[in-house]
Formats: sequence, structure tokens, C-alpha cells
Amino acid sequence: MLENNPIDPSNMYKSIYDFPDHIREAQKIGKAISLKNIYNNIKNIVVAGMGGSAIGGDVARLLLQNELKIPMYISRSYRLPNWVDNSTLVICSSYSGNTEESLSSFKEAQIKKAKIIAISTGGAL
Repeated sequence: MLENNPIDPSNMYKSIYDFPDHIREAQKIGKAISLKNIYNNIKNIVVAGMGGSAIGGDVARLLLQNELKIPMYISRSYRLPNWVDNSTLVICSSYSGNTEESLSSFKEAQIKKAKIIAISTGGAL
């Protein structure tokens, strides 16, 4: 596809085309991180993010649906579900690290004493 295509000004074609490479890179990064035994007694998982950051949660939920023994919920909102508590793992995801909704969810997760993992390339998150 052409750069600066008036039909695809955001170059979504390239984003979709590159998606498998991004998944492979994310898998490589994920395998290098050891989270075993850091958090225990988790009863549910919330992935808080917007746009592509939330889509990552959707993909993970679909890929893990037959393996997960606890509920996994994707939140695309400023607020977390009211059932989030200290037995919830909240994964806040924002590419920039400055997405308002993700930052709001992060702060709320702290107040609710949830277990938190933040994923970003920088920013306030």
C-alpha cells in the first residue's frame, strides 16, 4: 500500500500487516519476564486499556480461554468493575503510558489494593 493513501490515512493496512510480528516480539519479551510466585491468591483478572492496548487483552483472553481457571475481564473505561479487590490482578496497558483511562484504572487499582502489572513504553504509567 502507498504511504499517505487518502483511503487509509492512518495506514491501518500496515498495522494489520505488521500485527503478527508484534505478537512474536511480545511473546519474546513475555518469555523473558518471570512472574511466577510474585502474586498469589488471584481470583480474577482485569486488563485495563484502550484501543490496541485493550485488543491485546482480548487476544490473550481468547488464546487462554481453555486454560484460565479464573475470570478475565477487559475494561475500556475510566473505572474498574466494582468487584475489583485485593484478590484481583489488574493489568494496566497503554502504549504511550499516558492514556487517561489506563492511568485512572491504575490509580483506582491502587486504592482497591489490587495486584497490579503495568505495561507501557514509557510515560506516567
